[in-house]
Amino acid sequence: MSSVSYIRVKVKYIPQIFQSVTKTEEEELVIEEDSTLANLLMKISCIHKGLSNWLITDNGKLNENILVIVNKRVEWDFSKRLKDGDEVILTIPFDGG
Repeated sequence: MSSVSYIRVKVKYIPQIFQSVTKTEEEELVIEEDSTLANLLMKISCIHKGLSNWLITDNGKLNENILVIVNKRVEWDFSKRLKDGDEVILTIPFDGG
């Protein structure tokens, strides 16, 4: 019987609209080791149902219009494996000047 290992990932929610759904600015989530960014986003959408519309498209795919930052770098590859202690920021791209 194999045991499952877990890691801790800090997730920050930047736009106020995300914070109004999650009721927090940040939280630490425990996920299985070798989880991908996509796995984390799916878990977040299950925990915070109100974020599902932001994170998941109508056809069930991850929304590429969400800006995801992992350890201070913009990450477009949702298959990226996360490591213990990673910091993930969910935000919305802003236009302006």
